[in-house]
Amino acid sequence: MSLKDLQLAFKTLKAKQEPYNTLFQYYDGDQPLVYTAQRLAEIFKDLDAYFAENWCSVVVDSERDRINLREIYVNGTANRAWKEIWEGSEISLESDDVHEATLVAGEGYFIAWPDDDGVMQGYHNDPRLVHLFYERSEPRKKKFAAKWWVDDGERLSMTLYYADHLEYYRSSNQAKNVTEASSMTATKEPVAENPYDEVPVFHFRLGQRKVKSDLKNVIPIQNGINKLLTDMMVTAEFGAFPQRYVISNATVNGKLKNAPSEIWDIPAGDGIGQQTQAGQFSAADLENYLKGIDNLATAISSITRTPKHYFFQVGSNLSGEALIAMEAPLNKKASDRIERFSPAWKQVTLFMLKASGAEVRPEQVDVMFDKPETVQPFTQAQTRLTNVSAGMPLTTVLREEGKSEQFIAQMMKDKEAEEAEKQASLSKSLLEAERRFNAGDIAEVSNQQSNPRSRSSLPADIANERVNNA
Repeated sequence: MSLKDLQLAFKTLKAKQEPYNTLFQYYDGDQPLVYTAQRLAEIFKDLDAYFAENWCSVVVDSERDRINLREIYVNGTANRAWKEIWEGSEISLESDDVHEATLVAGEGYFIAWPDDDGVMQGYHNDPRLVHLFYERSEPRKKKFAAKWWVDDGERLSMTLYYADHLEYYRSSNQAKNVTEASSMTATKEPVAENPYDEVPVFHFRLGQRKVKSDLKNVIPIQNGINKLLTDMMVTAEFGAFPQRYVISNATVNGKLKNAPSEIWDIPAGDGIGQQTQAGQFSAADLENYLKGIDNLATAISSITRTPKHYFFQVGSNLSGEALIAMEAPLNKKASDRIERFSPAWKQVTLFMLKASGAEVRPEQVDVMFDKPETVQPFTQAQTRLTNVSAGMPLTTVLREEGKSEQFIAQMMKDKEAEEAEKQASLSKSLLEAERRFNAGDIAEVSNQQSNPRSRSSLPADIANERVNNA
């Protein structure tokens, strides 16, 4: 049993909780109201309402929507086994959760292991529950991984994953009371064999050496937006309407009502003290708050390379090409994420196939994502036609567009079936023409002689012979 590794894993996972919880809370819109001074916090402590403009979700979702794992293709006989794994583990759906967690927290995890029936399964795992440790001398070589969770008995369970075995631990008391690794003890069956010679935990991260969330630079600005929004709403509550006043030493009978067709009967002053005077204070200008919020949202757009039309309403007369140009920085950012995620998905594929008894080489695995760019169908069709006319094979052009091998194979199959149908139709026409010729259908021959278009549908030697005989 590796007590030193257990202590390290417990300490690391515990340290993740607060910062990662904050990141996910900001993404979900559960954001605290932050003040620059304690005095302001005291003034607003009894505020019942909560106001927030959640731009954190816009930053993450706009990027995540452009990172879609469409297919992982395995060349060779193992492709059938991989399709069963792909569909059985619903990897296309799991990948969305992995990518979302990675963008929010800076890292995501996928764990693959056979179920009780021996069928290989793979799942996205919350980065707050998992951590992968690497060898210091080889930063890409896995040392071991750890996962903890609260089990059905409200106890804290933990598994340590090694290349040759797995270790199982469970807390002696309830999870909410566990604060130290010393509370974790080995289970009745503390060790299980790992026959796959690999740690079955796969790490997705935005930085190779340092974990950095896409929200790290957004959260401080998001706090400022929420503060301005709350101030604006409070001002709207108390100062957005004109406040009227009356100064007089005279007694006013009843209350002055502000309503349509209402006439205020205000007595005159007594001529000695303050004379009767009525007036109003102007309404607070909320535009100042809106301008501040817009400026901070613009800063988020620039820092995260998210197009401004995700934050503000833009004119509807923008062309498709203009939108593509505006989204170019976001597309480049999404492409960078795809390049970082692809090797990890290839490792997942190789491991799950190996554990299922199908050995494949890395070069046999093609990880295919949808292109992040917005596609204009007319422009794409023109580009495709130009490339084919220049001599590029259609299959190569389709691969360049990101079409899957399955799509291309089906297209070629459909094309062959269409050609076969044309050949069958032509053969049928020839046989019918030959039958009529043998039957001596002189009228039909004369008709074809007078109708070159119809005549051209017959072979030249048969048509000429029938005409001569006629």
